Amino acid sequence: MLLAAAWPEHADIERVVLEADLDGGVAGARYGVGVEPGAEVLVSDLRHVGDPSVPLATTARSLGSGAWLVPGPESSEATRRLWSADRAAESVAASLGADRARVWFCDLGRVTPGSPTLPFLSEASVTLLFSRDQPADLIQLPTRVKSLQSTTVEVGVVVVGAPAYNRGELSQFFGCRQVWIVPAHEELVELSRQVWTNKKARRAPAWRAALEVASDVAVPVAFRQSKRATT
Repeated sequence: MLLAAAWPEHADIERVVLEADLDGGVAGARYGVGVEPGAEVLVSDLRHVGDPSVPLATTARSLGSGAWLVPGPESSEATRRLWSADRAAESVAASLGADRARVWFCDLGRVTPGSPTLPFLSEASVTLLFSRDQPADLIQLPTRVKSLQSTTVEVGVVVVGAPAYNRGELSQFFGCRQVWIVPAHEELVELSRQVWTNKKARRAPAWRAALEVASDVAVPVAFRQSKRATT
């Protein structure tokens, strides 16, 4: 949500956050926007129309400032059923990948080789892994990065907190080019809810870090969209 809010203003493009975490959706409740319309409506519309430029007002909840949220089903069972049925993830991912009018942020939770949402990675310009700063968390990332690099264009890692290593050391350890270190924020959900309307919230270090990550991620996104437009 912070990345969508922090997307470079000069890009002048709609941003859409799609919640597809197989553990179930929480964004609708967290941000007080409800769950309908949501991912189930999006899947249905894209199946019938096949065009990612369908009006978002019928498939998403407006966050203001040109940003939208597509909440996922609240239960894990419903989420897995949605994305496992009739190659839904594959068809939706292809549609979103072809959408040059918007930037899509897909929250996939913890993706594994057998996840039904894996097709989203092949359409992604960048796949971001998020991790806490503790050694027990960081030591798992090299294997995770390596497993994802065969299915997506580029993998980046966002470490939340204050790790004992700098970005260069972490990049070498993880085996990926892009690494960001962002400060922890006790009320991250509240912050990402406030930055849309409260300028004071934008003084938080976590917001400034989100601006940096969004600016860096915007480069390969813009490049891939321009490449698709000319091929």
